[in-house]
Amino acid sequence: MYELDIAFRHISARKRLTFFAVFAVALAIGVIVVLMSLMSGFTDELMSMTIENSAHIVVSPVEGTTDYVHFYRHYSEQILGIEGVSAVSPVFTGQVALQYRDKAQGIELYGIDPVAEDAVMQIDENIVSGNFSALSRSNNGIVLGDRLAQDLGVGVGDTVSAVVPASDPASYKVVGIFHTGTPTDETLAYARFDSVQDLFGESGVASGIKVRTNDPYQAEEISLSIESSTGLDAVSWIEANRNILELLNTQAVLVWLYYGLIYLIAGFGVANTLITVVMEKRREIGMLMAMGTSRRHITNIFLLESLILGTIGVLVGCVLGYLGTVLLSSYQIDLPSEMYFGLTTLPLKLEASNFFYAIVFSFVINVVAGVYPARRASRMDPVEAIESE
Repeated sequence: MYELDIAFRHISARKRLTFFAVFAVALAIGVIVVLMSLMSGFTDELMSMTIENSAHIVVSPVEGTTDYVHFYRHYSEQILGIEGVSAVSPVFTGQVALQYRDKAQGIELYGIDPVAEDAVMQIDENIVSGNFSALSRSNNGIVLGDRLAQDLGVGVGDTVSAVVPASDPASYKVVGIFHTGTPTDETLAYARFDSVQDLFGESGVASGIKVRTNDPYQAEEISLSIESSTGLDAVSWIEANRNILELLNTQAVLVWLYYGLIYLIAGFGVANTLITVVMEKRREIGMLMAMGTSRRHITNIFLLESLILGTIGVLVGCVLGYLGTVLLSSYQIDLPSEMYFGLTTLPLKLEASNFFYAIVFSFVINVVAGVYPARRASRMDPVEAIESE
């Protein structure tokens, strides 16, 4: 195929220009792969934290009717029978001041059945000290977030006091400390359901019912089924975190625009190389056309040059992107958790799709970049091209 031979000869004749064109493509691919790996890791980590550290669905009384769910045991059984629901956990919640010696913190105290709550929230996986199941064996046990425990200066075995208005303080023994990496580590504590009910002077009611589904992404549909069958209000994690999900979608659009700009810059490098070749090889192009080479074949020559430059750049760029991602992953880069939804380290995740998208878009840009110089070469007048030298 003589077009390919000519394309290779043109490329090898301008080694410096060829190097910079290939380097521009490779650098673009490498940067895109690293950024896409960062976005994949960030999105997966954020989604995992959102899904695993919150109930898939929270069932509560319809707003404006009552403060509590009555007959919560009946509703719990009813909800558990709905297709797609794997576990339920009634909870009784209230604001308390937790005190230890001269320190106090305002927190949300959750009264729970430890077995049911662990089935929904999988808290036991986040325990860093003590034992979550100890709540089942202790009427006055309490489990705290690690940042809350640090702020109060308490550890497992210490006794804290829970204070609420118009009620006597209740003493709780710390039996466990958990870490989720979210702001709840500073504002949340768990105690026995009946114990918290007694503290607030209530009985036979729950503040709400937490629900875990087999497929978290079906939570929206299941919440509608719960509302229609119970008459209660059911809010899925998707609805509760809609702002975060919309932010991720908006961020994805902006990032793809950024990717496009990087590819365009690399495409200009390829186009510049090919235009320079066209200007330098005008006489050769004219002679080829005078010998009977069709304009289509002339166009093919320069499109092949664009594809060759792009292919070499893509291969080198994939290697650079892989090495860059692996190198960054090997270092723990700390992040301020309050700025990145609780993420404390820079998350990176290598995915085959990242390389696929980078390769496809790179080839598209390179072909587009080669169209203008290819058409310009094919439209030359053979006589003028030969006499230009």
